[in-house]
Amino acid sequence: MMEVGSSGGKSNCNRMSDAKNERRVGLIYDQRMCKHRTPYGDDHPEKPDRITVIWNKLELAGIPQRCVILNAKDAKDEYICAVHSKNHVNLIRNISSKEYSKRNRIASKLNSIYLNEGSSESAYLAAGSVIEVAEKVAKGELNSAFAIVRPPGHHAEYDEAMGFCLFNNIAIAASFLLDQRPELGINKILIVDWDVHHGNGTQKAFWSDPRVLFFSVHRHEFGSFYPANFDGFYTMVGEGPGAGYNINVPWENGRCGDADYLAVWDHVLVPVAKEFNPDIILVSAGFDAAVGDPLGGCRLTPHGYSVLLKKLMDFAQGRIVLALEGGYNLDSLANSALACMEVLLEDKPISELSEAYPFESTWRVIQAVRQVLSAYWPTLADKLPTKLTDQKAPPHILLSSSESDDEDDEASKIISKDLVQAIEDVVEPISKLKIEDNHDNEDSSATKDQNLEDPPTKRVPTKPTN
Repeated sequence: MMEVGSSGGKSNCNRMSDAKNERRVGLIYDQRMCKHRTPYGDDHPEKPDRITVIWNKLELAGIPQRCVILNAKDAKDEYICAVHSKNHVNLIRNISSKEYSKRNRIASKLNSIYLNEGSSESAYLAAGSVIEVAEKVAKGELNSAFAIVRPPGHHAEYDEAMGFCLFNNIAIAASFLLDQRPELGINKILIVDWDVHHGNGTQKAFWSDPRVLFFSVHRHEFGSFYPANFDGFYTMVGEGPGAGYNINVPWENGRCGDADYLAVWDHVLVPVAKEFNPDIILVSAGFDAAVGDPLGGCRLTPHGYSVLLKKLMDFAQGRIVLALEGGYNLDSLANSALACMEVLLEDKPISELSEAYPFESTWRVIQAVRQVLSAYWPTLADKLPTKLTDQKAPPHILLSSSESDDEDDEASKIISKDLVQAIEDVVEPISKLKIEDNHDNEDSSATKDQNLEDPPTKRVPTKPTN
């Protein structure tokens, strides 16, 4: 039996509510994934506390008692090798047994990665956990599930760990369902990546595969936000048989919140999902777009996440798997995860969002995405009415940082000076990740807006390479 949070092996494991109408929701959490930590014991945004605070929050709300609690399992190398090279798999498998100095040398050559004696076990458990819940949902044994895992995965590429990610957990699970379990009838998978950073690794894994519709909404700022390239631009739509099955919604600025994300769901994702008609939905559930996150600089609320997830439950008969990605403000992370679990359990009705409007830049991005993708998805061909796109937030909201904006939630005040310093010390390159939003004055913002009107498409790479 796996360890569960601070309560140890409670009798609530492998139990669920007897309520006749309650959905069967799976949940995986394993303290062994906390063994992956910085080698010097320094504070770091991607730290073990991320998964323990989620579990403790769920326990306080009585969520585990209503779920099917599953044991974490190591992923098999053959499943991981469907997404990663043998060299990469061998590196991660053996990295924790290598000498301390050698691990540090390897980590120093990678982008935003640390390694220690617990990294190998954690990486294998994270990938195996997402496979485990995805298979059970695909079989119909569960309606949906949440894998509370770390390290995250969506940045990990074919032959490289990066951005805190060692194995691409969500891509490995998708490949497993499609190629290892064809008898389950999963022929079309929708991967929704709502992490604030672009899921570059997942995009490359399915760049030419029409069986996977990859959708990523992320802060981009024309290549200046991590991972600091143009792979996440809206012109990157896939190639060959996969053309049109890669959808990027790249925010031009930070501070995007509930209204911005809802607009993207209603006018891009939901119409395409109806046409695609997926058999299952896998969510790269990063919560670093949440209000107060020190790396994201966006403003999604727990209620906002619940609305986005509720809309996804209209597809694939509600067969949805959430796999944790980012999220570095512990309070926002835990609250957002709880809100999502309540949706999976159909705990309470989801009310509409407040009457806030998206930014003007949000409508501009949505219209650009619809125009590019309309060649592949006829449902996006119609131009959005001016009456709709004229509903936008005042531009001055973009000009002030969260420190001086009275609107910011209390969550943003939780970020300590020590954590900010830790982020500056360990995240590479910090100028690309950006702590909070940096639109400090009207003059610089006005200049930037002029540059964003006509994006420099000539700087977009022809294609990612596997």
